[in-house]
Amino acid sequence: MRGVGVFLVIFLAEFGCGFVVNVKSDDSELVSVAVLFRHGDKTPTTSFPNDPYFNISYWPMGLGQLTKKGKLRQYQLGKWLRNRYSNFLPEEYVSKDVYVRSTDVDRTLMSAAANLAGLYPPTDSETWNKDLRWHPIPIHTVPKGEDQVLYMETECTKFTRLYNAQYNGSFFEDVNKKYADFYKQVSNLTGWDIDDVHFFAQLQSALYVYSNHNSSYLPDWYDSLDKEKMAYLAGLNYVRYTFTQELKRLGAGPFFDYLTGHFDRMVEDAEAGPKILMLSGHESTVAAALNVMGVFDYKAPEFASSVIWELRKTSLGVFYVNVFYKKNSSMEVPEKLELEACSFDCFYESYKKGLQPISLNMTVWEAECLG
Repeated sequence: MRGVGVFLVIFLAEFGCGFVVNVKSDDSELVSVAVLFRHGDKTPTTSFPNDPYFNISYWPMGLGQLTKKGKLRQYQLGKWLRNRYSNFLPEEYVSKDVYVRSTDVDRTLMSAAANLAGLYPPTDSETWNKDLRWHPIPIHTVPKGEDQVLYMETECTKFTRLYNAQYNGSFFEDVNKKYADFYKQVSNLTGWDIDDVHFFAQLQSALYVYSNHNSSYLPDWYDSLDKEKMAYLAGLNYVRYTFTQELKRLGAGPFFDYLTGHFDRMVEDAEAGPKILMLSGHESTVAAALNVMGVFDYKAPEFASSVIWELRKTSLGVFYVNVFYKKNSSMEVPEKLELEACSFDCFYESYKKGLQPISLNMTVWEAECLG
């Protein structure tokens, strides 16, 4: 019977049947890892009109910048990654082992650098300054206006048209009606004239920054605020950009094409690409990736939260993917994600097939955006 099971695994993997049978992972080897993480703690980028602390005098490092706590949180994430992959990544930095890409934003670039300091502390042979346990590792980026892979806000006429139609459609109209009283309550507290969900993402972000940086900055009404309603409405803000199949495709398709391209190269030749692909982005990047895979919990990703893809290969030469979500910096064991496309220990071909309707390369994306 064991031979029949082996034949079935190979048949399913080779011919891409439409149903999924889990593979056994106890005899597998790790081939490659991709990690998408949100930056660390930051200073506020925006806040409500009645906020006395949204003032540069309280944030001498500048608005939207990585804080000391944010640097430490990313450094600790790097150490966690080093511990998790200690048997996979050599201790010494080798350029072919790791590729790091960040959005072209100060806090994400700095987060990547702090993360790498934890992931690759210099060995004795790499030490170039005895007083500094650090060495430089390249971080790659693309200008914001050209980065649809990570920043996901490149101008796209078709996306804008579809997005406006959805955002002004019946679903969000019903949400605005249902929460009208809450909108009015929060408007009175904040000084905003709230009429849709995007205000709640900004509000939650500012309050989250203050709760992590200095809780005395939180307004008097913070404790009495209905945080479940705020969190839900803020979560809707993050999913509105990938709310429909077509919005997912135009919004996050290039990201998944980029990710799949990396894994395809590793399947073909494990020496062709980096062992670990590190992607430093924002809460919107993490939320979009989770929502496209059908596992977003409608909660804003926390500082340094991470989505991890592991590509593995069985002794029979069958490749499969596991996806994990490290929701916060205190989570030692990341959550296993059961995707819409397939379950845990998912055949790589099944994983790709599930994302095929979403993934598209930038050449196709640019052509479709003109429509």
